[in-house]
Amino acid sequence: MKPRRFFVEGEALGPGERLVTGKRARHLTRVLRLGVGEAVVLFDGSGTEYPAEILEVGRQLVRFKVAAGTRIDRESSLDLVLALGLSRPSIMDLIIQKVTELGVKAIIPVKTERAQRWSAGERGASRLKRWERIAQEAARQSGRNLVPHISPPADFPRLLANQKETGLKLICWEEEESGSLRTALTEQAGSRQACVLIGPEGGFSANEVERATAAGFQCVSLGQRVLRTETAAITVISLLQYELGDLGLLP
Repeated sequence: MKPRRFFVEGEALGPGERLVTGKRARHLTRVLRLGVGEAVVLFDGSGTEYPAEILEVGRQLVRFKVAAGTRIDRESSLDLVLALGLSRPSIMDLIIQKVTELGVKAIIPVKTERAQRWSAGERGASRLKRWERIAQEAARQSGRNLVPHISPPADFPRLLANQKETGLKLICWEEEESGSLRTALTEQAGSRQACVLIGPEGGFSANEVERATAAGFQCVSLGQRVLRTETAAITVISLLQYELGDLGLLP
């Protein structure tokens, strides 16, 4: 059985002793019931994983002896960004978890005309922190040593401007009648960078689609059935990783 993997926040990992406290320590001791002498693998999101042994277990802490790390690359060759219209918390949580498992490099929540309202300040910071924890856990589970970057929500015009240099740029729209995802992927078979825009639960407005296409995004249909936001995001990321990335290849 492979050693369990755990994400460690804070100061970068390295050989020596490392102390983990709080919720993560309680999860290790009370839920997983790991004890002194057990071997684990630690990672901090920098691309390196570190074999470690548990030296001490307390009510609120776990102390590890960390060995030298090894840089192990399990990342896709496709530099893939998901730009996602702000949706209900449960939908955002699900999408962030699944697209992290599928290998996206970054996730950008986007404020659109029909998006869920974003609360700035402490509430917004708490929500962003939750998304980061979900991505960390999904990276742990899927064996990734890099955790996708999750940006604070971006205004729609800023998102378009910031993706100016990206090679393949797609906006998915249920009302598109001429461009298909299949055709776009066939025409861009050699792309190594991609940004995909997925709308919130209410979809994109015609004005937003027009602005995106003017900024170089290709509008594509996902077929004759209308997909929910979470279904569309997971489906498109899967197809891009299959056609342009590493999904379906031998490890």
